[in-house]
Amino acid sequence: MATLKYFTKGNGNPTTIYLRFINGRDFDFKRSTSKLINPKYWNNTKGCVREVAEYKDKSDMKKDLNTLRSFVLNSFIDTYSDGGLINADWLGSTIKKYFNQDDANADFNYFTDYAEHFHKNLPTKVQKNGKTGVTIATLKKYRTIINKIEDFEKYQKKRLKIIDVNLKFHEEFIYFLHNVQRLNVNTTGKYLVFVKTICLSAKKYVKINKEIQYDEWRQPKEDVAFITLSETEINTIYDHDFSKTPYLENARNWLIIGVWTGARVSDLLKFTKDNIENGFIEYTAQKTAQRIVLPLHPQVVEILKNLNGEFPRQISSQKFNDYIKTVCEFAGINEMVEGSKLKQLKPKVWRKTKGEFEKWQLVSTHICRRSFADNHYGKLSTTVLMAVTGHTTEQMLLNYIKKAPLDKAEILKEFWQNKEDKKNQRPPELKVIKTAN
Repeated sequence: MATLKYFTKGNGNPTTIYLRFINGRDFDFKRSTSKLINPKYWNNTKGCVREVAEYKDKSDMKKDLNTLRSFVLNSFIDTYSDGGLINADWLGSTIKKYFNQDDANADFNYFTDYAEHFHKNLPTKVQKNGKTGVTIATLKKYRTIINKIEDFEKYQKKRLKIIDVNLKFHEEFIYFLHNVQRLNVNTTGKYLVFVKTICLSAKKYVKINKEIQYDEWRQPKEDVAFITLSETEINTIYDHDFSKTPYLENARNWLIIGVWTGARVSDLLKFTKDNIENGFIEYTAQKTAQRIVLPLHPQVVEILKNLNGEFPRQISSQKFNDYIKTVCEFAGINEMVEGSKLKQLKPKVWRKTKGEFEKWQLVSTHICRRSFADNHYGKLSTTVLMAVTGHTTEQMLLNYIKKAPLDKAEILKEFWQNKEDKKNQRPPELKVIKTAN
């Protein structure tokens, strides 16, 4: 009769739990389950988790091991009945299948092997808020970091193991991204966040390096100069005559709608008349799945009226990004400002370079959302502004528009000054125009 027993090797913390599968004298196989545990919480004689109160995850661990036991035994019965081959590889493959490690050649000790598993399971991941799955944008970001690690491995000429993601890796990866791939500091920092997230997830299966949780493992950041369009500049663009260049007029209309709705370009360029309801525009943000409702600005109302109730002709986000630069150039948005502009380093490789440029050169699709937030900050309550921009916390909003405590103080100062001015206004004088007889 087939029996299954769990055991550990050595006293290292954490230690891996192994599975021993025996069927009389026919076979005796051992394979790692990739599950880790502190030895003081494990009874190697009985092959089970100790009933220790301080071990908070004991219920989950016991449940996992019991379910795995049933899964292996049921798989054995099915495979044996069908005449399948039962060997050590079968046992290893069965364990991987239980933990959704479908690729029998995957080794979770290696970063990219585990990262592929992590990425594959993102669509079914249950978030803290109870929702299942992630956005397409999130999937793309994790795919990008996997590609970056593969580039790093080629540069280092060796594969990266999870256990080797330490402070030395932190230093070398920053150097690689910043000096070899010429990425900016903030992009480098974001990639390090993704690497850390993947490693922390991997600790369910393999040992991770404790240095990844040291304070020295920091995300490098730098302040980024970003530009917005003031209300005066928006009016200048709105009033400019683009009738002789229809494609620019179309882009201008989308730009005006963008700066008065604060929509991300992924949502903006998909608007149709079906999004209009009783003078309000309603849509569900693609990135956050938030339902957003806001009134139509008079300039937007006028644009839709001129287009017989339809939104402008749809274009790609890339063309929109390119065309609105020309729109702003023709409208005279040419103030010299500091910022970053893409520069081609080699074929198909572009990187941002800092400098001082005419404002139209720095215009991109982000200007719509940032301009809306910047122009309405201090005029609308933060709660209302967050409802439109889709930010879930006030700090996220303030970080987005780069507002500091001084800005709030200025708003309060202006509010008090207005109250004082009204109080000091002299009441109107009453003059006798005509006296009665």
